[in-house]
Amino acid sequence: MMLYLDDVQPLGGGSPWRTFTIPGSAPPVALVRLEVDRGDGSSTSLVRFPAGWTRPGAGYYGCDEEFVVLDGELEVSGVGYGPGDRGWIPARGTRTDSRTSTGVTALAWFSGVPDWFDGAGGAPGAVRTPLLTVPIPDGGLPLRSGRSEETRGYERVPASFGSAARVLWLAAPHGPRWTALGPGDPVPPGRTGRAFVHLRYSN
Repeated sequence: MMLYLDDVQPLGGGSPWRTFTIPGSAPPVALVRLEVDRGDGSSTSLVRFPAGWTRPGAGYYGCDEEFVVLDGELEVSGVGYGPGDRGWIPARGTRTDSRTSTGVTALAWFSGVPDWFDGAGGAPGAVRTPLLTVPIPDGGLPLRSGRSEETRGYERVPASFGSAARVLWLAAPHGPRWTALGPGDPVPPGRTGRAFVHLRYSN
């Protein structure tokens, strides 16, 4: 895994944003690549969509996508996402009429190289989870699991994780903030509040 940044405040200044055109959409967005796995092509990025961005046509990615909206309002296939909302769209999940009138900043993860295909993909559609309001049990709320990784929502993160962890604190006073932690690394002191956590296990 190639880690480019390990501690980022997505809504603050100083991040190395670059212009990027998402296939089938306009106008271009701004993007910060946080990490990339050169083996399987998976990646985590911050994406800033300008007000008026649209992708009107139908299409799908050949890999899974998981994202969390940090500010603004985003609509995908008639489903609205606001701050703290997590979206999950499986590989070949069709999406249509994506748009934002307000502008949006989001954290996005792809399970592989995000190749875009026009038309219907045939897989089930998106799942939305309101991370700021959904009940979260002690020990965290399981959101998604794979062979070597999973994501969970936490009311309060533990002092450390036994595996590599990517922690996104969702709201003030300590968020939005994304931090990369190695196995056993202590969570920075004073970080409180709900968080979205991506755990990576060694193969």
